Amino acid sequence: MKARAILAMCQPRRFLTVGLLWLLFVHPANGAAGGLDGDTRPDLAKANSGRQEVPTSPVGRAAWNVAVPAPTGPSKVGTLWIRAVDHGRTDPYLRNGAKRELLVRFWYPISAAEPCRPAQYTSPKVWSYVSQLTGIQLPEVRTNSCANARVADGAYPVIVASHGYTGTFTDYTFLFEDLASRGYVVASLAHTYESTAVEFPDGRLARSAVGSYLDPGTMRADYASLEFARSVRLADLKFFLAELLRFSTASDNPFAGKLDTARLGVMGHSLGGEVSLAGLEREPRLRAGVLLDGVLSAESVLGTSKPVLLVAAGRERWRDDECTLWRNLHGPRLALNLRGADHFTVSDFVWLFKGLPGLGAPAGAMRTEGTISAVRDYVAAFFDANLLGKSPNPLLMGQSSSYPFALITTQQQQLCRDNPAVAKGGLR
Repeated sequence: MKARAILAMCQPRRFLTVGLLWLLFVHPANGAAGGLDGDTRPDLAKANSGRQEVPTSPVGRAAWNVAVPAPTGPSKVGTLWIRAVDHGRTDPYLRNGAKRELLVRFWYPISAAEPCRPAQYTSPKVWSYVSQLTGIQLPEVRTNSCANARVADGAYPVIVASHGYTGTFTDYTFLFEDLASRGYVVASLAHTYESTAVEFPDGRLARSAVGSYLDPGTMRADYASLEFARSVRLADLKFFLAELLRFSTASDNPFAGKLDTARLGVMGHSLGGEVSLAGLEREPRLRAGVLLDGVLSAESVLGTSKPVLLVAAGRERWRDDECTLWRNLHGPRLALNLRGADHFTVSDFVWLFKGLPGLGAPAGAMRTEGTISAVRDYVAAFFDANLLGKSPNPLLMGQSSSYPFALITTQQQQLCRDNPAVAKGGLR
């Protein structure tokens, strides 16, 4: 199989221009670009030139302050970062022989009695760099997480998350904090040198070698770059799953004895959704997956027998590749269409820039609070049923009156023929 990438939609906003990226896998006869011959690695000397001089001072005054929507579960939430080095793999983005280095951010339950030092939304260097890309001083963001707090007693199921193409590992904090408050450990991977920016504990700022969706004029969306990123991400996922086993047993690790590694799920947005689905089929340890408006490939449309939740943003008609995937999902399956939403509605964009025209993502027909609640409740209900073995939540059984514009296709229905959304005017 060969692949090509299409920058399918670019929507200019007042300060942010966001690219909606679809990864389409086709045969060479259909006009795809050639294979990955030669050295396709980006030139990091250019991509990260002057990175030590990225300023931490503001580039302007933020006009507003915001807070991550409060989580809904019973537990307080902790967060911490862990640097992980794959000593068995040379970093494919580098030409100096350095080993692949990842930063992982965790969210997890903590005891109600645990002291709390409020955690940053992201590192100051990353936030300053994003401010440069967008041309504005981004707001101070208050989180609901406690920095470096001790994990509560118990062994918790783990959900591994993969961000969108050139995104960052905090782009879905509203969802991650909520899952942690409900009893999950969430581990969000920063795919170094593709992620817009990653700050390591020693202060190094590793910027994307392929540009950023926050500045689409810099973003490399060609076949080679996307296929390269996909292959690196799949290797990152494989490595990290092995690291989780080590974390759960190493006496000096904060998660020692706290991870239920028999109950592992995976989720991702956009390209991260495709990688999650491919990883779900490739990795025996992964038991269930969620695609947040994910793109699909020739590999991922072959489906799986493991449980899958498809979350789509504002479909007027399901894509052909989604219809094919649905037919090839042979285990528990559910599709959710958020009416009136767009590709970034499932991310923090939906609340971070609420009320600021041109900056944020549309909340859709349920408005901001309803959409946030729907995404949280459906994702949690899906993992509760398919990782924890709980009785299925009524949300998974059919259309809910609580979320009339979160249009559901259930296990027994055909996604592209008798979807209940058609009768409700959601799909045409």
